[in-house]
Amino acid sequence: MNNQGRRLILHISLFLLSVLTTLMTGAELITGKIWFTWGLLPDDVDPATVVLQWTDLGKGWVYSLGFLSFLTFHEFGHYFTAIYHRVKSSLPYYIPFYIPLPGMVNIGSMGAVIRLHSIPETTRKFFDIGVAGPLAGFVVSLVLLYLGFTNLPPMREHILNLHPEYLELFGDVPTLEQMKAHLHAQEGETWALGSSLLFDWMKNTLPADPAQVPPDFELMHYPLIFVGYITLFFTALNLLPIGQLDGGHVTYGLFGRKNASVISRVAVVLLVLVGGTGWLEILPWNYEHFAALGIFLLYWIFILHQLLGKERWLLIAIAAPLLLGAQVAAKYYFPEIQPNLLWLVYSFMVVRFLGVDHPPAMFEIPLTPMRKVLGWLAVLIFLLCFTPSPLIVIGG
Repeated sequence: MNNQGRRLILHISLFLLSVLTTLMTGAELITGKIWFTWGLLPDDVDPATVVLQWTDLGKGWVYSLGFLSFLTFHEFGHYFTAIYHRVKSSLPYYIPFYIPLPGMVNIGSMGAVIRLHSIPETTRKFFDIGVAGPLAGFVVSLVLLYLGFTNLPPMREHILNLHPEYLELFGDVPTLEQMKAHLHAQEGETWALGSSLLFDWMKNTLPADPAQVPPDFELMHYPLIFVGYITLFFTALNLLPIGQLDGGHVTYGLFGRKNASVISRVAVVLLVLVGGTGWLEILPWNYEHFAALGIFLLYWIFILHQLLGKERWLLIAIAAPLLLGAQVAAKYYFPEIQPNLLWLVYSFMVVRFLGVDHPPAMFEIPLTPMRKVLGWLAVLIFLLCFTPSPLIVIGG
């Protein structure tokens, strides 16, 4: 078998694995049960009441179909645009992802990617290939959220069927405030969906009966809404104006390579500010706290070194403690701020492996007016979809 045949088998295998992992995730979300316990259940819990069987796999089809439709539209938007511009490209590589541990927040996939086997020659080709994916995927997200919010099941019946214990604990489906108080008293925690401008607007305007919208910590049991929220987040993630991300292609086309380089660096700094603020508290002043401050200071130095270069060591030496101090002060004055490890990890991966500078095109050709309109539309979509905290921890 030649290399092309082996690659095709790899593409198909990854897609089929993604079907499996998204079906498993969808079944967990819609039933509130889990696949594996590994003997970690308390003695008074009957496994039959919380463990899924393989016959339950089909219950995840709505979630799986929605998520994979988004990924397929997004990646084939890139692929067909690349083919149109005669830029050699691979088929999408789907990335299945499932952690078989109780209590894990699984989504079933880490997305999909294509590989360009040749470099686009012009600014316009870079732009077209970059913007096509997010625009195509965004349409799917809108459809998923529209269907989810306009076809809500009776909320009380749906939630109490999943959590019959709520009747004993709260007398009904708890509000967010009731759940927070309960979890604090029990020293427990759960998670809820974050918010974005577009998601909140659709949640507040689309339902015919707002009373049927569940609390944020129960939205994951609504597969169309949950996958719609996730895909909005994926769209924003891809549209971050950094390096060779889709958003980097857009800013390169709109503002030129020099300005795109500046925007990329500012975006990384903002991500680290968003991700790290709330991580460090001023008190108590003890050994562990000073160690944490030192580690985070070294992280800032690393990030700034990657962004500015080692020759600007004086600027780095001044900026790193100032940025760290701003984060500590923000936590002091706004103690409710929560950190987000995702943005710290993502910032590290971007500056270490992806790079913050967009590669130059062979021919710098200004965008046409229609392309500029699409570029600004992509910027607007990013602002509407971005959320600083994709998942919010409640309790703890």
